[in-house]
Parts: sequence; structure tokens; C-alpha cells
Amino acid sequence: MGVKRLEDLVALKAAVAFEEEVQAIVRAHPGVQHDRTYRDRVFDALASIKGNIAEGWGRRGAGQMCLFLGHAVGSVDEPRRRLIDGVVRGYFSLAACEKALQHAHHCGGATVNLKRSQEPFIPRRPTRKRRGATD
Repeated sequence: MGVKRLEDLVALKAAVAFEEEVQAIVRAHPGVQHDRTYRDRVFDALASIKGNIAEGWGRRGAGQMCLFLGHAVGSVDEPRRRLIDGVVRGYFSLAACEKALQHAHHCGGATVNLKRSQEPFIPRRPTRKRRGATD
């Protein structure tokens, strides 16, 4: 039995958990509140993960879903890298980010697994013989 609702996808739940953890970290550190550009980029990057998962789900075709899930997998790295950049900038410690980084790992893995689960359902185009090719 497959998933019937977007909200039930493990990948989306993992993206939400990652987003909530990162937002809590960012909101708890006053230095970030003064760097609106950094904060907004972190939040926008987090939203991109969920947006791409939802976009793929909404397309309903396996090929299109895999395309957007591929974008979502790529999108996981941006907020993760920005979080580490926040450590470098002195906004928070690496230890404070550990749980969020674990969520990022889980989110990426769950999204890759969802993508792989859809790949067998992508219709394959028949291969054409080249002109002049012999059997």
C-alpha cells in the first residue's frame, strides 16, 4: 500500500524536522537576528526542500516526481552548508548544530530513497537503431 497524502511522506516529515531544528537554532542566537541576509537565505534554502518535494508529488508522474526529488536532494546541502557557515561566523557552536545536521542527513537519505522508489515506474522510451546499423 502506497502513501496517499503528501504529509505522510517520510521525506517530507524529515524535511520539516530539519527545518524546525534549524529555525530553532537560528532564532535562539541573537547575532543571527542582526544578519538578516544570512537568516533569510537559511530560511529560503530550508523552504526549497519542502517545496521541491511537494512539487514532485503534485506532478504525480514518476518521471517528473524524480526530477523534483533530485532538486530536493540537492537543496538539502544548502541549509546544511549555511549552518556550518554560521559556526564559522561565530553565531553558534558546532555542538549546537549537531541535531540539525543529523536531521539533514536523514532528510537527504529519505529523499534519495523516495526518488529510488519511483524510478522503476518511469516509462522507458524504446531504443532506436542507428541508421546503417546492422544486427
